[in-house]
Amino acid sequence: MSLLQSHSVFTEIVIHVFAAVIAGAIAIRLRQPLIVAFIIVGIIAGPVGLNAIHASEELHMLADMGLALLLFVVGLRLDPKMIRNTGPASFIAGMGMMLVTGAIGYVLCMLMGLNQTASLYIGASLGFSSTVLIVKMLSDKGEADSLYGRIAIGILIVDDIVIVLAMIVLTAFSGSSQPSIAMQAATIILKGAALLSGVWAISKYLFPRLINIMSRSTELLVLSSIAWALSLAGVSELLGFSREVGAFVAGLALASSSYRDVLSTKLASLRDFLLLFFFLDLGSRFDLHDLGAQVIPAIVLSLVVLLEKPVVVMGILGLLGYRRRTGFMAGLTVAQISEFSLILVTLGVSVGHVTEETLRLVTLVLMITMGVDTHLIANSQALYERIGKKLHFFERKGIHREDSEASTQTEGGEHAAILIGLGRYGSRIGAELISRGKKTLGIDFDPESVKMWRERGRDALFGDAEDPDFVHSLPLSTIKWVISSIRDNRLNSGIIRTLRASGYQGPFACAVDEHSENPDDREWLMADVLFRPFKDSAMQAADLVLAADEVIARRSMDKQIESISGHYIICGYGRMGQQIVKDLDRYQVLNVVVESNPEQIPRLKAGNVPYVEGYASEDDTLLKAGILRAKGLIAVASTDEQNVFIVLTAKVLNPKLYVVARSVLKENEDKLRHAGADRVMSPYILGGRKMASAVIKPEVMDFLDLVVHEDSDRTEMAIAVVGEESPWVGKTLGEVNPWQCCGVTPLAVRRQGEALHTNPHSDFVIQAGDEVIVMGKPAEIKSVQDLFL
Repeated sequence: MSLLQSHSVFTEIVIHVFAAVIAGAIAIRLRQPLIVAFIIVGIIAGPVGLNAIHASEELHMLADMGLALLLFVVGLRLDPKMIRNTGPASFIAGMGMMLVTGAIGYVLCMLMGLNQTASLYIGASLGFSSTVLIVKMLSDKGEADSLYGRIAIGILIVDDIVIVLAMIVLTAFSGSSQPSIAMQAATIILKGAALLSGVWAISKYLFPRLINIMSRSTELLVLSSIAWALSLAGVSELLGFSREVGAFVAGLALASSSYRDVLSTKLASLRDFLLLFFFLDLGSRFDLHDLGAQVIPAIVLSLVVLLEKPVVVMGILGLLGYRRRTGFMAGLTVAQISEFSLILVTLGVSVGHVTEETLRLVTLVLMITMGVDTHLIANSQALYERIGKKLHFFERKGIHREDSEASTQTEGGEHAAILIGLGRYGSRIGAELISRGKKTLGIDFDPESVKMWRERGRDALFGDAEDPDFVHSLPLSTIKWVISSIRDNRLNSGIIRTLRASGYQGPFACAVDEHSENPDDREWLMADVLFRPFKDSAMQAADLVLAADEVIARRSMDKQIESISGHYIICGYGRMGQQIVKDLDRYQVLNVVVESNPEQIPRLKAGNVPYVEGYASEDDTLLKAGILRAKGLIAVASTDEQNVFIVLTAKVLNPKLYVVARSVLKENEDKLRHAGADRVMSPYILGGRKMASAVIKPEVMDFLDLVVHEDSDRTEMAIAVVGEESPWVGKTLGEVNPWQCCGVTPLAVRRQGEALHTNPHSDFVIQAGDEVIVMGKPAEIKSVQDLFL
């Protein structure tokens, strides 16, 4: 009989799970949260539906284990560093949202005829937001690390702390037989202190010895954490608190350990599976007899949650100096009630404070708000684009907090690479990369390797690189390389597939089995670089990665050069070439450098200057530099002979190109002009003249330096060309009056076939094609250039 009964319980649970799978698939298809689907399955299978739930005690036990694991994972993620990082914004917004929502909910419930206790429970339950839904939606959207995402998660932390405290008070006072409130409070404090002291002593003295042993096996580590959570839940119940409080404290004890991320990741699936039975059990106790009377109150309370929560969060964040988009996105994210709301009201039912009717009303509100807010969160950006301009009153004028957030996020620099595997080979690769200026984040599942890496002052995380949830939490958007020192080909294949599924599109390098000589390894592993540990030393592996990085950077720069036009090509990056690039950049003139000297390449890379490595006298090199799209070319190679060949090659490829060439020797100036240079300049002659002028006319030279070379926009000289159809053709300078109308001073006029007309008078007649050299501020020069067109 017991075997049959056991078999029937097993079969019943299997049927319920199978029904939940079907309902979940339909819910996902309809873009509804799974929690709502599971509750509906419980309603259908419960007494008001098919009455197919007979193993209610077993179902309830599994539900209790799910709640305990949920609170354990919440405590596990409650890292003090996270609390500090969320800052006062999350605390103020979370507390403000709970207080305002709770007060409005309480008043509405009283107006609808509910008693005071039920109104208090419902008001409190409306103030909490769903940890499961929010974390899932933010993770799916890849915005958990965004500013609004971090604020929303910070609000959840505040919610979790408040609700755990509420559960402690409820469970402790409800079961007390003390005649005095003071005696009850003293008893609670003593029991709580005993519980926390015992947990502190175990975590400080026993855990460090045990956890290193447990962490050698993933299965043992996870199993021991479950045992710790459930045992502490049992102790908490013996002390008069709820099991959930004990599980929460158990997670809190491990929150600062290096195993918190991997444990929360590994336990997530088990937690979600057991929580299924909580929602099934909740739905099975749902009574539809008075549903009609609860629909209207549920809709009213749901509207409060969906409309009031975003308004309160936007208002608080706006007062704290955040932009309206941050407030809108964070507010929309928390516009639902929590699974903890059901837990709180369920606890109220168990201690006799409220009836099942109150629980059904809160369940209805949860189903409505989760169903609606799921769509709101999924389409939050589109919603903001439609109504964002109308939300200006939620935003303070002036500097916003987002600016300071951005600056603190980048402080200390970003990691250039992620290194998976911190064993002997991997740690040496990491050391090589770091010594060459590549900041590296190490990842390993061996706690000792992580500890040793951190002791050297380097960044490391304890985790499994094949775990999709763990990989999704990594800063993949800013990483340039992912490198695996693991020699298992199948493991590396799984890692790269997980990385690609998480959105990483950068290069991947990995070690391969030293016995593998398969030429298709690279394609099979989808790797950009392969190295064999026994053939390639750590130094050679780092060389391979950096060499591939050079190739990737070169491809990126080639695409950049291909995308520009109307630029100038500077042939030679010596002292004169460097000054030319500096001046062109100051005036925001696009330029590309051609350089054949390998000693100059590091300077080009350091300055982030677009360049092509090669000889400028060769066709292929100039074509790569975009000579067919270029506006001009400046030849400043080290010898006149090189400059002659550069000019000849350039003019053959692009006859319309404006070419300026440097002549070291005066006798070579004519050769450069015959080669096709539009202008030839001798730096020694120009320098000599300038030095002589500095002695003879120092005031004039100071003025010219100020105008031509000063790094400011105060005064410049430029040319204004008179167009063929300009209305000023045939007019005198006095009639145009550029001094008065534009604020510029005409210095000279260049006319084809005539000598330069310097210091032109007001009666000078302007002709089409004249080039008027003027001096003034940039805006004034632009004005006169437009005038003469």
